[in-house]
Order: sequence, then C-alpha cells, then structure tokens
Amino acid sequence: MLAIYIALMICTMVPVLAMQAGANPSLLIWLVFALVVVKAALLVDHFMEMRKAPPGWRFAAQAWAPIVVAALAVIQLFN
Repeated sequence: MLAIYIALMICTMVPVLAMQAGANPSLLIWLVFALVVVKAALLVDHFMEMRKAPPGWRFAAQAWAPIVVAALAVIQLFN
C-alpha cells in the first residue's frame, strides 16, 4: 500500500515540478490528463478495492476518468 501512496504523490508532484521548471503550458495540460487516468486507475483498484470486483463493475468504475479526460482533450484541441 505504501507503494501506491508514493505513486500517487509522484503523480501529483510531477506537474508541479514541470511547471516550476518552466514547461510549456500545453505540455502541462497533456501531462495532467495522462496522470489523471493513472491516478484514477490506482484509486479504483487499490483504495476502492475494485480489483476483485466483477469485470463490469470494475470497468464502470475505471471508465469515467478516460471518458472525462477524452472529452476535455477534445475541448482542448479545438481551443
């Protein structure tokens, strides 16, 4: 469980460090989008304990983040 906490902290720190290093804002947006999907998968599997859930429930719980990120990415592309 400690490894999951560390992974979540790293996923939170990476965009902040990239921003402080002067990364392009467009790159930061895509970095955050990718890390949201990773963090959501970790949270669903480990903290919601959906690893052992029936496949349909697990898919439903994990599908929301990529769907929301994809919608936001489309909006970002056309802005």
